[in-house]
Amino acid sequence: MSHTEFTTTTNEFIGTAAGHTIGMVIPNIDPEVRTLLKIPEQYSSLGILTSRTGAAAQAFSVDEAAKACNVELLIFELPRDTEGYSGHGNLIVLGAYDVSDARRAVEVALTLIDEKAERIYINEVGHMEMHVTANAGPVLHQIFDAPLGKAFGFICAGPAGIAIVAADTAVKSSPVDIVWYGTPSINLSRTNEVIIGVSGDYGAVKKAVDTAYEKASALIEVFGQKPASILHFKPIESTDKAE
Repeated sequence: MSHTEFTTTTNEFIGTAAGHTIGMVIPNIDPEVRTLLKIPEQYSSLGILTSRTGAAAQAFSVDEAAKACNVELLIFELPRDTEGYSGHGNLIVLGAYDVSDARRAVEVALTLIDEKAERIYINEVGHMEMHVTANAGPVLHQIFDAPLGKAFGFICAGPAGIAIVAADTAVKSSPVDIVWYGTPSINLSRTNEVIIGVSGDYGAVKKAVDTAYEKASALIEVFGQKPASILHFKPIESTDKAE
């Protein structure tokens, strides 16, 4: 699932990142499109990030970009995707007063996505995504109810039942609070996964996420090789475990 850079002369194009993420900008949105998307009148420019794979890698990256740039999250959606796996892609729209802010926010986010995609893991059948931040900003607060300025962890795995076991193990291992959750029919788009967002002291949040990673990885591994980052994963034709 590595991404390859191609080129285009399209003015709206900013760049690409891992997870088949593309970043774009609209300098001056059309009034009819504004109405359809319910874009507030004060925002004339839009920054857009959209991908085939990942959610938290993009969300955590946009959260950091929003801290550094004068933009506001207007749309965050999780379309069913993951390029044939059991998870989702994403659609993120940022509003800006000035096109330079929208462009800069997308540029910052794209750079960070390439780093954070290291923590999206897959094997022949399953997937998981695990992230931690010490300082949740307005984007993570808006999307996942993460307490502002507090440590926040994202735990996701599929097939969905594996994530329930991983989440249960994680919250038993560390004093964290569950502040958000998603199941195939709640807060998600019928994707075959479960997600929880946890908050607490940074050390506790990191321990919970690390514990969830170990549990989910061990369970997903019964279907094939040990889950690897989408940046490095190399599928194999068959394994004894998959038979």
